[in-house]
Amino acid sequence: MFSRRNRVWNGGLTGGVAFAATLLALSIPLYARADDTAGSYYDQGVRQMKEKNYKDAIQSFDMSVGMAATDARAFLHRGQCFFELGHYKLAKADFDAAIQYDANNPAEYLARGIALSKLNQHEAAVLDFEKAIKMNDKLSDAYRGLADSYKAQGNNDLALANYNTAIKQDPKNVNALIGRGDIMKVLGKNEDALKDYSYAIELEPENGVAYIHRGTAFSGLSRPEDAVKDYDKALQYDPNNKLVKQNRGHEYYKMKNAKQALEDFGAAINQDPTNADLFYHKAKALMQLGSDGLAMQALEDAIRLDPNQANFYLARAFLWHKEGKSILAREDIKRAQFFNPQLPKDIEFERDPKNPDRWKEETFLTDVNGQGGPGDQDTSEDLKDTSSLGGSE
Repeated sequence: MFSRRNRVWNGGLTGGVAFAATLLALSIPLYARADDTAGSYYDQGVRQMKEKNYKDAIQSFDMSVGMAATDARAFLHRGQCFFELGHYKLAKADFDAAIQYDANNPAEYLARGIALSKLNQHEAAVLDFEKAIKMNDKLSDAYRGLADSYKAQGNNDLALANYNTAIKQDPKNVNALIGRGDIMKVLGKNEDALKDYSYAIELEPENGVAYIHRGTAFSGLSRPEDAVKDYDKALQYDPNNKLVKQNRGHEYYKMKNAKQALEDFGAAINQDPTNADLFYHKAKALMQLGSDGLAMQALEDAIRLDPNQANFYLARAFLWHKEGKSILAREDIKRAQFFNPQLPKDIEFERDPKNPDRWKEETFLTDVNGQGGPGDQDTSEDLKDTSSLGGSE
């Protein structure tokens, strides 16, 4: 809680990942003040915030600010409401005002740092987190904020160091545990990532985002059944998360359960009908089912939406090959090699169309973002970046 005397924030953010956690968890002090009209509106706004009635709370804080224009607390709370509604520029403006009228409150710098990170202004966010830490070096979430911003800038070493400090200050900082797990996964340490994610879930069993990230760790450890269970759990809390459906579809595909994979890819496409990669994976599932005609249609859609992906053409070349249309297959292979020069010069497809592993082993397909070396398998089910998987927004 805030200390009324020192104005030092020792609370923590809960739920979500990175900066998706709600700022309402910042325990802003309710100072005693005269029972004037501005104070009444302020108190009303606080009550509405606690009820998550953010729009009405903003109006109450508007009235409070209009009558007491230098009240930093009202600006800070109103900024939190804007943040909850996804209005990050307005939130940042209110945090600016709060700092203008009370420059010695670490919570204000922490809040502005979080808003700046949401605006992808990570260098400025780092400065605010450092200011908050200078005022209170026990502020676990300020270290987590630093770590998240460093991670967003690709500096995994500094990110890991600050996650470790955040967890040292508060071993139950769920978001720091999830963030550190993400770094461990990037470093190929999926077992360590699994430990962090599992502890986060132990602390917050209803944290859907933690299940998403643990699912990706299970995927990296080639444990698709466990990954599916975690994605199932995540969808209980966020039924419309298309990325989770897509990831679960990948795991079903690995388990050679093409029917369920197709269902997940189809659901994700209904939500995002312009995502070329989803149509590509739909085609893979259809090929696994032996529905080559429908697979061809899905690949046509993928190429229409994104004509610059080598693996789309290589997949279609394989289908042309199966139909005996060697000229069309050869031209698609040339297109694939044009977009991915690292593909082998000579590509031969498996002659046995019943080979269940033909997709990975005989077509040299690679992920959209893969390296594409000779003999590389299709790694498109391997999730490399989890930063956009979920949160409170």
